[in-house]
Amino acid sequence: MIVSVAVGTAIAASLLSLSFDIASKVSKELRSYGANIIVQPKVAGLAGVSGQKRYLREEDIVKAKTIFWRHNILGVVPVLMVRDDKLDVTLLGTWYQKTVPVPGEKAGFDTGALSVMPWWSIDGKWPLPGDELLAGVSLAQKRGLAVKDTIAVKGRLFKITGILNTGGKEDDMLVGELATIQRLFGLEGRVSQVFVSALTTPMDAFAYKDPETMTKKEYEKWYCTGYVTSIAKQLEDEKVFAGSLARPIWPVAEAEGKILNRLELLIVLLTAVSLCAAALGVSTTMIMSLLRRTDEVALMKAVGADTMQTITIFLTEALIIGLAGGSVGYVLSLGISGYLGYAVFGTALQQKGILLPISMAVSVVISMMGVYLPIRRALAISPAIVLKGGQ
Repeated sequence: MIVSVAVGTAIAASLLSLSFDIASKVSKELRSYGANIIVQPKVAGLAGVSGQKRYLREEDIVKAKTIFWRHNILGVVPVLMVRDDKLDVTLLGTWYQKTVPVPGEKAGFDTGALSVMPWWSIDGKWPLPGDELLAGVSLAQKRGLAVKDTIAVKGRLFKITGILNTGGKEDDMLVGELATIQRLFGLEGRVSQVFVSALTTPMDAFAYKDPETMTKKEYEKWYCTGYVTSIAKQLEDEKVFAGSLARPIWPVAEAEGKILNRLELLIVLLTAVSLCAAALGVSTTMIMSLLRRTDEVALMKAVGADTMQTITIFLTEALIIGLAGGSVGYVLSLGISGYLGYAVFGTALQQKGILLPISMAVSVVISMMGVYLPIRRALAISPAIVLKGGQ
């Protein structure tokens, strides 16, 4: 019975440990599939009617690491896209791998397309600032470009250092370092948009509420929860990205929420199954033990034991078994959860102190569930029949 309780407790505690970390772990894994927030210039009024081009300030990018949820910002990638009508091609400038200083912190912030867009495949090498560019794979095929070829852009010759394959619109562009494209078109310090990769809390009904209609208490709760909507709201603040509009990339954000919710449901179901299986093991073993002690129970009832006394004996036994099994199960769960963390996420799961009392409580629940049927059977024993040699 102790083994049954220990195994059930170990599995349940390991799954609970996984559930505590799964949101952050899975969210971090999903961040390798791209950014989930895009920051663009806010265009309104006459500028919107005339189609006037607006830009964000490059100097504001690092301010993304100063918001309330700054530690959830994993990557920030600026993009400048400009059209060369004479060459009939779009040029894109970005950071591929860059360390930027963060206000108030000694260590810099490593970011760039290498970490935020890991699916970018380069046949060759990333161009250095200056007279080097990448050619998108589709553009290279159309114009017969290869590595080490040159192409003239706005009267300057650029060397092709690699062929870029992203599976997206970048395949039809010339791509280079942000500073190179800025200088080429006289747009120093300007970017078209910024892609932000942030760890977020799965979206629920409350997350979709309009902040303008919230009470002060609701707004504080929403602002202090890591929803993709609340992080986007903080990014478009004038003190962060001036003159900007930040919005979630909804397909990414919603898919992330659905995946996490389904994984959490799966963990709940597996935990329930493990508890029921352990309780069934305890119940079966205890019933077999009761069958061997039928005469003892009958004699106890014959000399005056009432219902509560009979129940108390079995509950006390179940409590002792539960505490013993819970202690063993908790120790086992440390090893199991560690294995799960490294096997699934490549890193250990965080061990929370609350798991010990939860494990003990779970083990007692398993024992109490398992003792229900034996108690009913014990209460149904007739001393007169059993002691006379009947069944």
